[in-house]
Amino acid sequence: MKKTNIILLLIMIAVLTGCMQWQNRQNIPENQNTQTETYITGTEGATIRFLPNLPPEQLYDTEPFTAMIEITNEGASQIGGPGDRVYLSGFDPSIITGIPTTGIQIPKLEGRSVYAKEPETNTITFKGRIKNLRNTRIDKYPLTLLATACYSYETTANAGVCIDPNPHSPTTKQKVCTPEDIPLGTQGAPIAVEGIDVVPSKGTTRFRIHISNVGQGDVFRNGIEFLQKCSPYSTGLDFEDIDYVQIGDIIVGGTNIRQTCKPLDKKGNIKLTDGRATVICELKNIRGQTPYTTPITITLKYGYRTSIFQDLEIIPAN
Repeated sequence: MKKTNIILLLIMIAVLTGCMQWQNRQNIPENQNTQTETYITGTEGATIRFLPNLPPEQLYDTEPFTAMIEITNEGASQIGGPGDRVYLSGFDPSIITGIPTTGIQIPKLEGRSVYAKEPETNTITFKGRIKNLRNTRIDKYPLTLLATACYSYETTANAGVCIDPNPHSPTTKQKVCTPEDIPLGTQGAPIAVEGIDVVPSKGTTRFRIHISNVGQGDVFRNGIEFLQKCSPYSTGLDFEDIDYVQIGDIIVGGTNIRQTCKPLDKKGNIKLTDGRATVICELKNIRGQTPYTTPITITLKYGYRTSIFQDLEIIPAN
């Protein structure tokens, strides 16, 4: 009997433990679920790399020149639109000919999403010809190839914020939420909204939005004309083009507060200093007395440039 009682006791403990675990899982708030989606994290947009041996480290001048570059969209925004191109430079065009100075169009690559969690990849191929070096009286021609990707990108950051129409009201205990600063991670893009400071006052809530270049490349003004200046064969991006991010829609509870944001230029751009900037926006004329939570969505638009290098040596054939 004692053995039977012990077995029954163990069965009851196992059943109770299972029920408690199930109940705990049912009570986990949605925003604390450990199985959170991670497809919108990361600090990169497009990444590029030379495929192995394309080109090899050493070439004879009698061989064809082929450089194949793999491009991957690591982030959450689509690439491959007008002006999105990869360029190959760093060589003497009188020695390696046939490489287009206009670059090659980046193929359309979708960003990661709940439906496509793996990054899309494609390749771009540059084919050229090598000049006969036997009459140049040089024993080798060393060079460093530069591959440059220029593309438009977007960052979208989402969070929940507390709006308190009357933060100094004495009925503090009856409030469902309290405005507080919101730290954010990354949004699957090289430009990130790192955090939002929420500053409430009666009838108005101000948002200090902190923006940072967290990628490995250069950010520049949004627009096709700036993508063209990104080319290593153009006049180049100047000081008034680099480190600017365009503030797109900033929507709080269905209201676009983009027009209240400062300090922006006439085209809605903010200048990054040492890779960082802060924009201040306001939600005005908040009615009522009861605090509430609502979503905020921030959209940033910009051009981005990333580059890689590869050493190469061309040898005259005997």
